[in-house]
Amino acid sequence: MVTTMTTLLGDGLTPTQHRVLEELFALGGERPDFDPGLGRELLALLEAGAAPYVADVQPEDPHWVSKRVLNQVHTCEGWLAAERAAPFEWTAPAARGTVAHKAVELSVTLRDRPAPLDLVDIAIERLIASDTSIGPWLLDADPAVLAQVRGDAADWVVKFDDSFPPLRRAWRPRLESPLTVQLCGGRVVLRGKVDLALGRADGTTARVLVVDFKTGRPSASFTDDLRFYALLEAIRVGVPPFRLATFSLDSGTWAAEDVDEAVLASAARRTVDAIAKLASLDEGREPELRPGPACHWCRAAATCSATSSVPD
Repeated sequence: MVTTMTTLLGDGLTPTQHRVLEELFALGGERPDFDPGLGRELLALLEAGAAPYVADVQPEDPHWVSKRVLNQVHTCEGWLAAERAAPFEWTAPAARGTVAHKAVELSVTLRDRPAPLDLVDIAIERLIASDTSIGPWLLDADPAVLAQVRGDAADWVVKFDDSFPPLRRAWRPRLESPLTVQLCGGRVVLRGKVDLALGRADGTTARVLVVDFKTGRPSASFTDDLRFYALLEAIRVGVPPFRLATFSLDSGTWAAEDVDEAVLASAARRTVDAIAKLASLDEGREPELRPGPACHWCRAAATCSATSSVPD
């Protein structure tokens, strides 16, 4: 059956990879055009909304707003406060994602195509040699923990290879690509990092696909994460992506949304609302607690008064 299917498809791609090309990529399909002033309008909208809340903020100590901060402040302000109170520490699950993304990036940039586990090992070597914070963690990690990271990252890469088409250089792939927008003279810095972006805008025609890869259970926040990326990309380039997708590596399926002005306006409003909340919290307002699924992984869950109302 495998041989027959490969013969029918003719190029060695799996049926799921073909579906990605035909349905998600929609190669040769129509692409939307946007007003050339869209990026400036979105920037002006954000600055006008944020300005009243950051007048006293010094550019040397700005509000840093990422997708994680947005998710936390809109989900439960107590969760955000707990994360702010504790310094970031690398864990095996966090390292897995970084190593896997680096391995996929190397699969595009290296001239040969090593096996997934070899790609993971090369990725770990590159990260250890880099000046990023994960380097020392990987270097000093317990061998059993590092083996877990290697195995989990290799699984991620294998699933990517099985379900996503090989990334062609002509598609201009960007992996782990940082996006930054400064507001109000640097008093607010919006930043994101896109898992994968393909294509480039053609004048005012949107031709970029943005994909976030996930494992595990879906979350309502995934849509908002991608909309935030679309907002940053629209301001950076002046043209947003044409489509956003959350791709589940565990199931080989995805949830996609085409971008229009309403999507970008929604992302801008959500961002301004977050800035307002962050400003009032910095001024001393008590965090608003909202019990929910996030309580299960919040650092403050053991001592939080709201956690008792969350079912196991």
